[in-house]
Order: sequence, then C-alpha cells, then structure tokens
Amino acid sequence: MVGATVTASVAAVLPLIFFLLTLPILASDAGNLRHLLFSAGLPRPHAALSSATDPCLISGISCELMGSSFRATRISLPSLRLAGSISTHVGLLSDLRELSLPNNRISGPLPVELSLCTNLEILNLRNNRISGEIPLDFSSLSSLRSLDLSSNRLYGDLRFLVYFPKLENLSLARNLFSGEIPHSLSSFPNLLTVDLSGNPYLSGNHPLTPHRRSLLPSNILAPAPSPYHNSIASAPGISPISSPIPANDHHRGHKHKILTWILGFFIGSISGILGGLVVSMIYHLILNYIRGRRRKSGTEIFSPIIKNKEDISFLEKETGLTDLQIIGRGGSGEVYLKELPTTNGVKKIAIKRIRKAAVENGPETLSEEESRLLDKWMRQIRSEIRTVGRIRHRNLLPLLAHVSRPDCHYLIYEYMTNGSLHNALRDAANGLRDLSWSVRHRIAMGIAAGLEHLHHHHKPHIFHRDLKPANVLLDENMEAIISDFGFAKEVPENNTHITMSNIAGTVGYIAPEYYQTMKYTSKCDIYSFGVILAVMVIGKLPSDEFFVEREELGLVKWMRNQVRMGNTAACFDEQIAGRGDDEKLELALRVACFCTANDPKERPSSKDVRAMLAQISLG
Repeated sequence: MVGATVTASVAAVLPLIFFLLTLPILASDAGNLRHLLFSAGLPRPHAALSSATDPCLISGISCELMGSSFRATRISLPSLRLAGSISTHVGLLSDLRELSLPNNRISGPLPVELSLCTNLEILNLRNNRISGEIPLDFSSLSSLRSLDLSSNRLYGDLRFLVYFPKLENLSLARNLFSGEIPHSLSSFPNLLTVDLSGNPYLSGNHPLTPHRRSLLPSNILAPAPSPYHNSIASAPGISPISSPIPANDHHRGHKHKILTWILGFFIGSISGILGGLVVSMIYHLILNYIRGRRRKSGTEIFSPIIKNKEDISFLEKETGLTDLQIIGRGGSGEVYLKELPTTNGVKKIAIKRIRKAAVENGPETLSEEESRLLDKWMRQIRSEIRTVGRIRHRNLLPLLAHVSRPDCHYLIYEYMTNGSLHNALRDAANGLRDLSWSVRHRIAMGIAAGLEHLHHHHKPHIFHRDLKPANVLLDENMEAIISDFGFAKEVPENNTHITMSNIAGTVGYIAPEYYQTMKYTSKCDIYSFGVILAVMVIGKLPSDEFFVEREELGLVKWMRNQVRMGNTAACFDEQIAGRGDDEKLELALRVACFCTANDPKERPSSKDVRAMLAQISLG
C-alpha cells in the first residue's frame, strides 16, 4: 500500500520536474542573448544559437530561474577570437551580472545601452579593439565590483567615474584617455587597485591612500613624501640623556675629529685625482694606438655581412666606382649601388661617398666655406661610425664598413629595395604605387620601435636629430629602417638634453623649442615623428604648397585646427580615405597631435608612442 502511494507521488511529480528542466528562458532574453552573441562574432553555425535551442546551453553562458523563466546572468567568452561588436541589445539583459569578453577582437564603440544593466558586477573587455569614448551614462553602473577596459583604443575623459561604492578593481590602462584624473576616485570606499598606466595624456594629482595599489601614467607623480623628522626625538617615551663628559673637553674632542676628517678627505681626494689622471692617460694612449692602427689599414668592417676586406678592396682603386650605378646624390657626394657575390647568391650594398676638401697646398689654403664643409662632413662620418657602426636593430640601418681614402671616405650600408618613405609617398600621390593604411601603419610602428631602441634601450641613449621621410628607408617587406645618423648625438647616462651651438635638421620637422633654447631632447625626435605620422595620414609634406596657401601656414597648425573643429576627415589622404580605415586614420591623427604638442612635456615618449600605435590595430 505504501509502495503504491510512493509510486503514485513520484508519477505525479515527474511531469513537473520535466517541465522545469525543459522550460526555455523568457523569449525576450533568448532573442536578445542570441542577438548579442551573433553581433559579438560567435559563428552562426553554432548549434546552440539556433532558434529552437536554448542559448544558455553554450559554455560560458549562465542563466538562473527567476519566477517562471530563466534569465541570463553571466556571459564569459574569453580568447575566442570574436571579431564582432557589442550589440545594443545588451541593455535588455537586465539581470546580467557579468560580461567578460577579454582577449578577443571586439571592435566598435561601447553602446550606451550597456548602462541599463544596473545589476552588472563584472565588466571585463580587456585586450580588444573597442574605440570611442566611454558614455557618461556608465556612471549608473553602481553595482560594479570590477571594471577592466585596458588595452583598447578608448579615448576622451574619465568623467563617468562619478561614484562606484562597490568597485574594488579598476583598470583603464593602455588606452588614449586624456584630461584630468577625477578626484572622485578617492571617495570609492572599496577600491583596492587602480591601473591608469599607458595613458600619458591624463593629468592631475591622484589621491593615493595607504591601502591602495595604483599604477599611473608616467607623467603623473605621486605626492611628495612628508618632511623628514628625527625619529629618536619624536619617538614617545625617549628623552635626551645628559652627557657625563665636561662641555669643554667634549668641544675640543669634536673639533679634533672634524680637523682629522677634513685632512683625510683632502689627502684622499688628491690621491684619487692623481690616480684617475694616470689611468686616463694610459687608457687614451692605448686607444690612440688602436685608432692609429685602424687608420693605417684604411678599412673598418662593422658587420659579418662583409666577410673580409677583399670583398670591398675595389674601393681602394681609382676606378673602383666607374661602372657603378648612382642611386642618390647629396651635398657631400653620391650614393652608388654595388652587388657583392656571396655563397647564397648576390648581396646588394649602398656605398656613400663623402668628398674631402682639396688640401693640395695645405689646410691653410682652404676657404672658410671649404673648412666649414670639411668639419661638417668629418663630424657626420664620426657620428655615423659611433652610432650605427655598433648598433644592431631591425629598424635601424646598420653601417657595414668604412673605407678611408686620401680624397674621400666611403660609408657602406645594406641596400634597401623600396627606397625612402619620401619617394614612396610621392609615388603614391602620383598614382604610381599603392601605399595602403596597413602598410603606412607598419612603417609608423617600425619608426617608433627604432626610436624606442635609441631613446631607451641603447646605452648611452642616442638622439637622431634629423628624422624625416627621406631618412626612413623601406626594405623588401616595407619595414621602416631609420637611416642617416650624421647629426645623431650620444647622450650621457644622466643627461636629459644636449645643448647645441647650431640648429641641425630639416625645416618643418624641427621642434619649436629647439629653435628657442638650442637644447635638444628626445621629445624633439618625437615631434619629428609626429610630423612624419601626420604626413602619412594627410599625404602631403610640410613643404607642400597646400599649407602655404592656408591661414595656418604650416602642416602642424592646420592639422590641429581640423582636429579641434572635428573635421578630421578633411585631413585624410584621398588615396587611403574611404577604404574602411577612417576610424584608424583619426586615431593616428590624434597621436600625431599628441607628438607635436607645443609643450615638450606633454609629448609621449617613444615607448608610449609605440604602445599607442599598437592599439590602432590593423584589423
């Protein structure tokens, strides 16, 4: 009898259990969830996205039973190469508590409808391609505990950070944000970590607290430490102890110690100076001996590409260049093309010939102009040898060898198949070459990487001082190679600038403060880079008549005015505009504006520039 009752009860309950297990989620949530996943780039053939299937069955999607229907509460789809965008339908998932799509290729703006998900606790869109400004309406997401929008292409200010009482972790690193850091951050009671690094255009004093770990842009300094206080005198319970030694004896002993210390310091200093002078003299004697031997040989090889001196021995002959093709001319001489036979075929090299001034009747017969040119050319040769003679980086043109002759010097480099960026832009403007934005972006990344090596990684640091499209060469893969280090200067370890007696560089690419102060810093190179980046976006050189006819009388001022007026499309080179890259062109133009800021302190470092360009993805 009991068994029959149990069986009947189970039989009555089973249909209810079956109904609950097979109950679909509310139609509106199901449709909106499918739309969101389709828009994000989840493949349409995905079985769980058909209209007859519950999207809650997809791995990474969580739904909960609320009332008589299931509601979507969690979407976590990391590292799936999703290449879509965030649909406005996300605002209809009112019970969503987590949206995590990190390490994908999500692009487009953040929809303002996302601010309707007021139950959202975790928003993680790290390492995507999301662009635009963060809507001010995001301030309504007061339930957020973790917000990570790092490594995207977001820009604008941070005014949306009004008050987030539950926020514990905030990361907006490696974007293009600008403006003041909101003081409201100090009022978030549960905030433990803040990462705003990689946003060099944020400014203001960030209120730090002892329990909070903060990573800030490098241009923002932490508050100064509190004034020094004597720890013993301020310690509680410790009072000065009177000395048993009589005051006069103590004074005489103290005076004797001071005199002994001064005498010892004086004797030690003299000994150190004399010892240093002896070591320095020996060092310079050895160095001059080595240099003398090198000068006697007439040939210096800096790269294994040239196996031995016999490979370039033809340069020691009077007719060594007679049959070679001239591929360039400059104020100091010509550039020749030569093919060297190797075990793997033929290696092309470029030979730069730098003339010496005629000195048949002795140096005193040189005119003032000839003497000036001789000094200039010799300084350029020495600069090239000191810098690229011993630097190896994929984006810097290496000096392979130097050959000294009585009438000239030969500097030997690798030959770059695609010529200079200057010629490439000219050919593109004339319709002779297709120079797409993806190629220009790769070139800009290469220049930035080369500058980063010179400014940060090489010891001592090096300033190029003549960065322009003509001094950027392109190899067979259209990779940028920075060349012509004739004006380059090494900078001592602790120096931030070098003071010059003459202006070096090319008009249109020279930073304004260099004219005014004669001091050259790494930010002067950044200014030149900013002009080059603008040239690649605009398709016109600073010397173009287009800018002469404009009220601003210059590329940089004209570009700033167009960006300020929101007329960035007027700046785009017609050869690349309208090909689906206009958003990236605008971002690149903004980076160019940052790099050419009037105040050098507001310009990014070369490391920051490369990080910003990396955010402008090729798509």
